[in-house]
Amino acid sequence: MSLFGSLFSGVSALKAQSVAMGIISDNIANLNTTGFKATTARFETLVTTAATATSFSPGGVRTRPVALVDQQGLVQASASSTDLAISGQGFFVVNTSADGSGQVLYTRAGSFRQDALGNLVNTAGFYLQGWALDPNGLIPGEPGNTTNTTSSADLASLATVSASSINGAAAATTTVALGANLSASQTILAGPQDSTIANGVTAATDLGAAPFSLTTGDTFTISNGTSVLGTFEYNAALGANQFTTLQELADLINAVSGLTAQIGGPTNDVALTVSGADSRKDLVITDTTGTVGTDLFGGTSPVTTTKTYDPTDATRNMASATTGAHFSRAVRVFDAQGTGHDLQISFLKVANNTWAVEIFANPPDEVTVGSPLVNGQIATGEITFNGDGSLSSVASSISDPSAIAWSGGATPSAIIFDLGTAGPLGSGLTDGLSQFAGGFNVSFVNQNGSEVGQLNGISIDDEGVVIASFSNGETQRVFKLPIATFADVSRLEARTGNVYARTQDSGEFNLHESGEGGAGTVAPSALESANVDIGEEFTNMIITQRAFAASSRVITTVDDMLDELIRIRR
Repeated sequence: MSLFGSLFSGVSALKAQSVAMGIISDNIANLNTTGFKATTARFETLVTTAATATSFSPGGVRTRPVALVDQQGLVQASASSTDLAISGQGFFVVNTSADGSGQVLYTRAGSFRQDALGNLVNTAGFYLQGWALDPNGLIPGEPGNTTNTTSSADLASLATVSASSINGAAAATTTVALGANLSASQTILAGPQDSTIANGVTAATDLGAAPFSLTTGDTFTISNGTSVLGTFEYNAALGANQFTTLQELADLINAVSGLTAQIGGPTNDVALTVSGADSRKDLVITDTTGTVGTDLFGGTSPVTTTKTYDPTDATRNMASATTGAHFSRAVRVFDAQGTGHDLQISFLKVANNTWAVEIFANPPDEVTVGSPLVNGQIATGEITFNGDGSLSSVASSISDPSAIAWSGGATPSAIIFDLGTAGPLGSGLTDGLSQFAGGFNVSFVNQNGSEVGQLNGISIDDEGVVIASFSNGETQRVFKLPIATFADVSRLEARTGNVYARTQDSGEFNLHESGEGGAGTVAPSALESANVDIGEEFTNMIITQRAFAASSRVITTVDDMLDELIRIRR
C-alpha cells in the first residue's frame, strides 16, 4: 500500500538527512585541522518500480559522502622552517613507522617537527618520507648516482627524513680572492752589486799605474749569468769604448742597459760599485784578456755576485724572510678536515710594473713541498701591470689551482688564487689587484672554506630539498621530498590522522619532484588550512534541519492517515 511506502520513504529521508548532518558536523569540527579536506553529502534517489503506469510506489533517498580532496585550502605562512604545504595537486608521502617498515600513507597535513631522534613527524605521528641525496645532490636512480640505484618511482627509494645521521660538516677552501693596491711608488728591489778594491786611487787615476798596473788590451765582460751585457777594454791610448780611469769605466758601464756604476769613498781612496738592474739575475765579471776584471774586483775569474732574489733559494726568498717582502697579506684557509691553516701572500717589486709573488704556509711545516718549492711555498710566480695601473698578467703558476699536500694527513687541497681579471692596456680591470700611486691597502680577502660546524637546524626550500645548516655557516642538501599524485584522488580512503590510503579506484601513485609532472610545488614555512567554508556549512545545516523536519512531518502525517484508516472498522 502507498501509505506504507510513504512511511518508509520518510524514514529513509530521516536517515539520509542524519548522515548529511553528521558530515556537516565533521566538517565544522575539523575547521582548524591542517590540510583537512571537507566532505559533502550527495543524495541519490531509491526508485521502486510501479506495477502500472497509473500507479506510483514511493522509494526513498540515500546519501553518498564525497570528499573534496582535490580542492585547495588556503596556504598560510608559518614561523617554523619544517612546516610544509603543497600549492597544487599531490600529497606528502608518510609512513606509520620511523624505520620505513610500516604502512605508506599520503597526507596534505604538513605540520612536521623533529622528534627525539631527529625524524620529521607530523602532529598525527606519521613520519615524512623523502629521497636521500647522494654527495652530489642526486636523487636515487638519477644518472650519476652510484650510491642508490633504486628507481625514484619506487617506494623502496624513500626513507624517513631525519637529521640524526647528519654529522658536523667542514668545507675545504677551493678559492681565495684578493683585492689590494700595490704601491706604484715602491722602490724596485736592488740588484746584485760588486765593488772595486779601494787602494789609494782617485776617480781620475790612470789604472795602468800601480797598484792595478793594467796593460793595454786587458778586457773583461759583465753579464747577468746568461747574457753578456757589456765588454770593457783598458787602453792607454783611450779609444772608443775604452777606459783608462775609474771614472771612464763608470761612464761606459752606465751607458749599458741593465747596469749602473757609482764612484764613492774618500777622494784619494775611491771605489767603483757596479750594480745589476735585475734582482733576479746574477752579476758576473769575467776576464777575456789579461786579468783586468780580477785585478779591479778581486777574486778568481769569473767573479760572481749572486742575485738578490731567488724564490727557489731558501736564503734569498720571501718565504724564509731573508728577502723582505714589500707587501704581505695573511689569509686563513681550511683543509677537508676543517683544520685551519695560515697562508701568506707576499709581493716584491722586481721591475717597473712587475712584482714577484710567493704564497706560502706559516709555519712552513704544515705543508709538504717538492722542488722547486721551498720553505712551505704553495706557489711562486710573477704578475705585471699595465701603465694605467690595471692588472696585465698573472703567471699560470699562480692562477692555476695550487695543489697543497697538508702534512697533517688531510686530503690534499686544490686552491685557486684569484688576483683579479688580467688583460692588455685598455681591457685590464682593477677587480682584484691594482698598482696605483699611494700606499698599500687591502679592499677584500675572501675564501670559501670553513672549519667544522655542528648541525643547528634544518629547513626545506620550494623544490622540496631538505637543507641542513651548520654553525660554521655551511649548508648541505640531504633529502628531497617527492609529491605523490593519483588518477582519482576522490577515491582515496580517508584514515584517522588526516591521511589517505591508496585504493583500487584511486589508481596507482606516481612520485614526482616538486612542480613536475602535474604535481604541485612545495610551499616551505607554510601550512594548508582546511578547505571548509563555515558559511556554507551553516547554510547546509539549516537546509538539512529543515529537510529532516519535513521528513519527520511526512511520518507523522502518514501515521495520522493510518489511524483514520483503522477507525473505519469502528
